[in-house]
Amino acid sequence: MKGKKVTLSELRGKIVLINFWATWCPPCIQEMPDLDRLYNYFQPQGLIILSITDEQPYKVSSYVNASNYHPNVLLDLDGKVHKQFHVEGNPRTFIFNRDGKLIAEAIDRRVMHQWLAMLSQTDLHP
Repeated sequence: MKGKKVTLSELRGKIVLINFWATWCPPCIQEMPDLDRLYNYFQPQGLIILSITDEQPYKVSSYVNASNYHPNVLLDLDGKVHKQFHVEGNPRTFIFNRDGKLIAEAIDRRVMHQWLAMLSQTDLHP
């Protein structure tokens, strides 16, 4: 959204949660407040959340601004990243440890206790 490219390699040393979402996806919208809370709580410990969508910027910015969502929102307008991650539906989530290794994955909506269970595989401290 800010015109900056992001690569996983530049985020080594951080816990990276990648969430594919869309404004038209009710389960995606339902889990975003939890993602925002997780980001605000764990960001000082090194959690990065990348929320990736293939929607047009005006739709995305309207939603993000109205919801006061804090994690990074990335645009994948050509669908290249969706293809790299084999994403065919939303929401879809991947968590990488500080070494860049995939440690957790979800193919449906998560609720807070499920997010915490996934993040418990990292060194983040609740």
